[in-house]
Amino acid sequence: MRKLYITVGLLLLCTLSVSGQFKNFVELRDSTIIRGKIEVSNKLFRSSKIIVNDTTEIPLSKVHAYQTSDGYFRRMYSGYGDDFAKRLEKGNIDLYIRTQDSMAPSYIPGPNGGSTFIGHGTQTNNVEYFSKDGGELKKANARNLKKALFDNPQSMEYLKKRDGMTAIQVLGVIAGISIGAASLLSQSDKDELDPTGAIVGLAVISGSTWIPSFQKKELTRKAIKAYNR
Repeated sequence: MRKLYITVGLLLLCTLSVSGQFKNFVELRDSTIIRGKIEVSNKLFRSSKIIVNDTTEIPLSKVHAYQTSDGYFRRMYSGYGDDFAKRLEKGNIDLYIRTQDSMAPSYIPGPNGGSTFIGHGTQTNNVEYFSKDGGELKKANARNLKKALFDNPQSMEYLKKRDGMTAIQVLGVIAGISIGAASLLSQSDKDELDPTGAIVGLAVISGSTWIPSFQKKELTRKAIKAYNR
């Protein structure tokens, strides 16, 4: 009986393993699809490639997309070389993310509360893209999203919150302007103006209109999910 349980367990494991392999695939740029065990090889100083079932090697330059246990990845065209973006959301609008490095200035604390420029360093950012109805990948910025989602009112509401100003933000801007204006008017008869009030007003305006990047990304995803319902 024990041997029977072991045999059944091994059969189940083999079945799950084969099933998982058939879910994974490589789609070539000529639309050919090859299913099986997928391994991506990106070794330094060697050509990037995908290995299928431990035997077949496919140069990454010939690949349009691939699916592994880590998710679905699609090629970035238009000058991105062999870079791929990972799909986060699937539907009429597919949402993708790509990690990219960029150069950013680096500073160290200097004398008198200042800072000293010491060169440029590498900064890693996650950039989001989207595709409508399987079309080309576009950056998920305000202009592109509004063009793609214009026919869904709920999606557009999320985008307005992402890039526009709420009633509370408008009140914050008005309050900031009022603080700055009142400060300047109170000093109209002075030879030298104290900029403190104006600075406070600008700070209030900036704080009212600023939306954190993580909140913008969350609103972007809500807009796309609403479109895909």
